[in-house]
Amino acid sequence: MEQEILDAFYHKIIPQASSSGKVVIDGFVFNSSFCLSSQVEDIRDDRMPVIQIRDKDRFDKALVQYTESMLQFLEQNKELQKCDYLYFEGNKEAIIEAAVMNVWFNATEEDFREPIRFLEYRNHFLTDITCNLECDNFHKGEDIDGKVPHHYEWSIGVWNPSGNETPYVFRSRMVMDDGSSLNLPNIGFGLDGDKAYVYAVHQGKVKEEPSNGKKKLNRILYQINRGVVDDYPDESVLDVSVSSIAALTVFLSFLQETACNEMIVKSNFPIRTLAKMNNSRVDQAEFVRICENTINKFYRDFRRLSYHFPELEITSYPYEVDNSMHIDISSTPSLGDDYIHQVYHSFHEPVEIKKK
Repeated sequence: MEQEILDAFYHKIIPQASSSGKVVIDGFVFNSSFCLSSQVEDIRDDRMPVIQIRDKDRFDKALVQYTESMLQFLEQNKELQKCDYLYFEGNKEAIIEAAVMNVWFNATEEDFREPIRFLEYRNHFLTDITCNLECDNFHKGEDIDGKVPHHYEWSIGVWNPSGNETPYVFRSRMVMDDGSSLNLPNIGFGLDGDKAYVYAVHQGKVKEEPSNGKKKLNRILYQINRGVVDDYPDESVLDVSVSSIAALTVFLSFLQETACNEMIVKSNFPIRTLAKMNNSRVDQAEFVRICENTINKFYRDFRRLSYHFPELEITSYPYEVDNSMHIDISSTPSLGDDYIHQVYHSFHEPVEIKKK
């Protein structure tokens, strides 16, 4: 299988992607412009990402390990075969080709410069024992009293790794005593030791008019804005989705329970961006503006989270050290009397701060 994987990458995927910007797998066309560093002289588009391989033996080993883990992941989660035409047909050659290509859709500029490290932590996402054991387990927090008593629940599920950024998704929701519930945004993430990589905070489309129960829960969420004072000079931390902040708070409690010490927030994926731009009906300048607004809004959610929990230290912003936001989450939030602390402490016992 090792040779099949390397042949798929070097002799099928790379030549097509670097020459035409399109890759054909089993009759299906994918937009994917990237090439190897050895082919840089052939690049005519300076926007094209370049995979910079400095140690071919290590790179090949990492690529094989990642792809084998992906194949095993798909075998263990057969329901994914219903999500994607490539996997549904059971064509092993096509599955391998898709695996060695699709991973680059989730690479940032930094990842293209450090592809070995990228493949290694993507492999760790797939093989992480915590996510594997927690998959489909439901966790319930303590009741939060008030005019409308309710609690939060969370679970980890498998995401289709062909169409989404990560193999696992963190799902959470609010639940009232009468059973009414409100789903919070999904969080696409992967674990690599004590580091949690976060790729997306995504709210699905609402297809129907919300029930009275959902409306009550939505109103409760707006308590998160109570007393918040914007202290950022560039963009308002009030300009966020309160449901996203609630979801991230529950997610934070899970990460700290699993002894994660750092959150690495990823965004700006060149291959995805190029594909979206090619399919966009707006001009390039407008497309760039939309992308920048979307990315800024994504990072603003995490600035808002650190606003509520100052124990979370944003150690670097994108392009200060690399192209990700890094957040130290090793310190447990202290006791607070606002609503968002109640959400957090419904899963964690409050820690009293002793006065000197």
